[in-house]
Amino acid sequence: MITRPRQTLSTFIVFTFVLTCLTSPTANAQQTSVDHSDRHERSIERAQSNLRADESGAASREVALADALLRGGKADESIPHYENAIKQSPDMRPYLWQYGIALFFAGRFDDGRELFEAHRRVNPNDVENAAWHFLCEAKANDIDSARKLLLPAPGDRRVPMSEILDRLPGGDATKIEAAVNAIDHPMSKQSARFYADLYLGLIADAENKPDEALRFMTRAAETPMTHYMADVARVYADHLRSSSKPKER
Repeated sequence: MITRPRQTLSTFIVFTFVLTCLTSPTANAQQTSVDHSDRHERSIERAQSNLRADESGAASREVALADALLRGGKADESIPHYENAIKQSPDMRPYLWQYGIALFFAGRFDDGRELFEAHRRVNPNDVENAAWHFLCEAKANDIDSARKLLLPAPGDRRVPMSEILDRLPGGDATKIEAAVNAIDHPMSKQSARFYADLYLGLIADAENKPDEALRFMTRAAETPMTHYMADVARVYADHLRSSSKPKER
């Protein structure tokens, strides 16, 4: 997801935007053997240290720690830090789409849906936001309700976002796959392939197709990229694996 900063945003929101939304596949694609757990532990430790060093408890540092925890698979632990940031700076809330993702993983689907509705008011063209809203509504109620309450997201020019938006009401992956296959540039194709797999997995999860969801999400999680949403895909794949395990009696 990409939130475009506005001139009216305060400095800490701009800082948070830069910190959390850099998603350049070119910069990350060469890191094919990254030990993700070590990377995340280092990020968490660094964010914790920065927060302790800041006596003012700046909201941006709370968000930085929350982001590091979420990306490291610790969604439940991330939520209090997002909420601390919002208490300090209530105007920050609609910009924190990351918080909505954490709420989804925590099973707080109604709260997640409301967050994505708020985010649309500050970022109305983001198909990813519409997809996560769709998922939360499907989990909170059912897939029919999710399809009736689809958020519009016009003008998202990233491939294959318009095709993903068209897929939310139903259908199959034909147009998404065609859009990905039409790309010639290797790095652009890698990025498009990742987002196609991520959101096909998310849609399958919303449609209660666990095997299909896990298949797509596992492929998304195997990307060599290390940007924010690549880490979210890895967290999501683990979430689906955990959900599929038989519960102990």
